[in-house]
Amino acid sequence: MIDFTFTEEQRQLQDLARRFAEKEVRPIAAEYDGRPDPRDSFAAEASRKACELGFHAMLVPEEHGGMGLGMMDFCLVIEELAAADIGFAMNFGVSCAISKMIADHANKEQCERWLRPYVDTSGSTHHLLAFGGTEPSGGTEIFCPEPNPEYGTRSTARREGDHYVLNGAKNFITNASRSELYGCMMRSDKSKANFESNSVFFLGPDTPGFSVGKLENKMGHRLMSNGELIFDNVRLSRDDMLGQEGNGVPILAGTLGVNSLGAGALALGLARTAYDMAVDYAKQRVIWGRPITQYQTIGNMLVDMKMHLETTRLLVQRVAWAVDNKIHGDTVHHSMVKVYASEMARKVTQDALQVLGGSGYMKDYPAEKYVRDAMVIPIYDGTNQVLRQFMAMDMYQA
Repeated sequence: MIDFTFTEEQRQLQDLARRFAEKEVRPIAAEYDGRPDPRDSFAAEASRKACELGFHAMLVPEEHGGMGLGMMDFCLVIEELAAADIGFAMNFGVSCAISKMIADHANKEQCERWLRPYVDTSGSTHHLLAFGGTEPSGGTEIFCPEPNPEYGTRSTARREGDHYVLNGAKNFITNASRSELYGCMMRSDKSKANFESNSVFFLGPDTPGFSVGKLENKMGHRLMSNGELIFDNVRLSRDDMLGQEGNGVPILAGTLGVNSLGAGALALGLARTAYDMAVDYAKQRVIWGRPITQYQTIGNMLVDMKMHLETTRLLVQRVAWAVDNKIHGDTVHHSMVKVYASEMARKVTQDALQVLGGSGYMKDYPAEKYVRDAMVIPIYDGTNQVLRQFMAMDMYQA
């Protein structure tokens, strides 16, 4: 039987994340969001404190030093962080997904080499992970299902004996310049179809030939560092490859399930905060002697916002529950979480701004920030358009 009643441990974890977000993230979010240079927008001290609480290692198994939490736990924490600032939360959502990718596919030696330093908070202050998938030709291109080898990932990993030489560029990469370990998907055999010829590699930031290029000056999500990764004759060994050669697309596709639930939790946190702001404002805004909550048009808007939130929460928790209970179905429901939640966040944040009227358009209120932050969610981790295309292929094509 499906039961979304939280355990005592989950309630404590949720409360811990909420108290941390309210104390450490919310007070600084507006200031960091307003900094004009993206190099100055990363909240390093708050990130360090979040890592000390283990929020970067939620999905790392206990045997490798992590918290060994489930997807429901992960979603609860990410929602609370996103309620304070979605860009800050995104840093940890992405890192957790990549750490799970490593834990699921790495051998014992790789787990010790990659995960142990990552979960150990006694050294580096970042403890974040990044993964280079999206390329200048587009993020959708790397998932090209066509058999023609001309299409798909453009960055290459040319084999030379027991080593691979990596060349190419990745862009719009979360945690660029802030990661202590970078993953990437490279085309290791361009004579084969895209689905059969990608491989995943991991490397440190000081690897010769690797560099971080431009950091993006974004519309929203400004507390999340986002930029370009450049590979110029980067030489790696077979031990730096995750899984088997040519198995990169299935490895990355498996991670998208975590990303989809993460996107759902991110959207929930953001939309919840926008809704709460709109309700507080509407209760205090008096027109013709009455708070505007008492007028049907505003009351109906707020009710619709609340219904969208609760529907999304049920979808996120339903899929997270299925993962935690090892009910493994197709990827359709994961994609539904991302598509539905991201479009909900756009709708709710825009309606929240509308409730505030002219005040919502001014930077005196955070409404305009919430709208900016919401606009990118239907774009990242697979655009909603391409996810709908893949869902239609799974659901309706023989």
